[in-house]
Amino acid sequence: MTKNKITKNNNKEVGRIVSFFSGVAKVEGIPHTFLGEVLLNKNEEEIGIVIGFAQNLAEVLFFSEDIDLDSIVFRSGRIFSVHVSENIIGRILNGRGVALDQLGTLIGEKKNVFNKAPGIIERSPVKRSLFTGIKIIDTTLPLGRGQRELIIGDRKLGKTTLAVDVVLNQKYSPRPVYCVYVLIGQKKQKIDNLLNILRKNGALDYSVVVMASANDSLAEQYLAPLIGCTLGEFFRDIGQDALVVYDDFSRHAMIYRDIALLLERPPGREAYPGDIFSLHAGILERAAQLSSEKGGGSLSALPIIETQEGDITSFIATNLISITDGQIYLENGLFQNGFLPAVNVGLSVSRIGSQVQPKLLREVVGGIRLAIAQHKEMKKLTRLETVFTEDIKQKIQKGDLILELLKQNRHTFVSWPEQLVLFYVVEQGLFNGLEKEQWEEVEKILLTLLRNKFQDVIHLLEGGILNNEVKKKIKELVDTVKT
Repeated sequence: MTKNKITKNNNKEVGRIVSFFSGVAKVEGIPHTFLGEVLLNKNEEEIGIVIGFAQNLAEVLFFSEDIDLDSIVFRSGRIFSVHVSENIIGRILNGRGVALDQLGTLIGEKKNVFNKAPGIIERSPVKRSLFTGIKIIDTTLPLGRGQRELIIGDRKLGKTTLAVDVVLNQKYSPRPVYCVYVLIGQKKQKIDNLLNILRKNGALDYSVVVMASANDSLAEQYLAPLIGCTLGEFFRDIGQDALVVYDDFSRHAMIYRDIALLLERPPGREAYPGDIFSLHAGILERAAQLSSEKGGGSLSALPIIETQEGDITSFIATNLISITDGQIYLENGLFQNGFLPAVNVGLSVSRIGSQVQPKLLREVVGGIRLAIAQHKEMKKLTRLETVFTEDIKQKIQKGDLILELLKQNRHTFVSWPEQLVLFYVVEQGLFNGLEKEQWEEVEKILLTLLRNKFQDVIHLLEGGILNNEVKKKIKELVDTVKT
């Protein structure tokens, strides 16, 4: 290493770039730098951050590729941070935490993006529901506030649509859920489409978007999920509830692999660096339900990853499955058969389980997963063309209705009391004899009546009441639909 140079003007170490490619560099002459430190140019502008160390060298990510070899850089003495405040709502940021929406510069305190996850003592069990308004999730894969649930599947199966619908439906939440949507390495067209959907549905009234497109620097794509997590933590730490969507971690892993290979770090399985697990675990572990002593706020996480040919045994997939509290698996076969959202209930799991569901909903929908599994086995028997008893025929028909009931158009919302009514009428056999092709129209009529003429049923169910009087009103509702 060359001897450290100290400027007379600002008394800071001066580093010199000794290798540089695609924004990834090694710098000598700054031996006292630390991880995450911001580096400056001679004009005091932020140009990069330190992400690691080699022998006598600092490994640096630069925000621009327009930097010459042998250029000099200066230490700032501060860690990379972003402005956080309640005024961040509705803003669109890049992978450096800089506003892109021309609504002025961000204000508020600066918060370190490399924060550690809360300790066990600072946490409480996840017991409060995070309702999504998506029937197949709220009934079979319930989410809790503070949970980390992975969305996994091949390309073009609706992973982003599912995550976007969760964000859109938070506007119906009785207690605000502030959403942060992080786009990592996505094409500009996809980013524009998503922003249009959020704007059209009023989701930016309670959301923030952090976007690092495929054309942005590796530094911005690397930092985007860290920035998104930090914004979500702000709301968690002031006692509010927040949700972060990471779209997607597959691209983030590939970006980090590129960075590691350019830095000549030893490659591991599938050429990923050995610390890729700890990088993603460090981000996702920051999602938590805080204890009442810490304000009782929560941060939930929905990371998305893309599989190849349904392979959930790949390195990144198995890493994230082991880090998260469950996964929502989208299957190509279901998608091709028109079952949307294409969630395979058998291969999906929420490890929080039914403990976060309202008691009434749990009692009504508790047997759905078993009913679907039995229906699948009985459908196999029908291919043998054997003679069936009337009981088996009814079970098959009931299973058909349940599967039809789990279908849902995108950008629609069904509250949990409405879901309870829908599954209750099927469970009680009030629509026995109905062909599955008729169910979509029947469901539409039933929900319309429930939301207009039978609102008292919804209010009673929200209050935890499902007595004979309520059941009688539901029967009256069904009779009205049938007429």
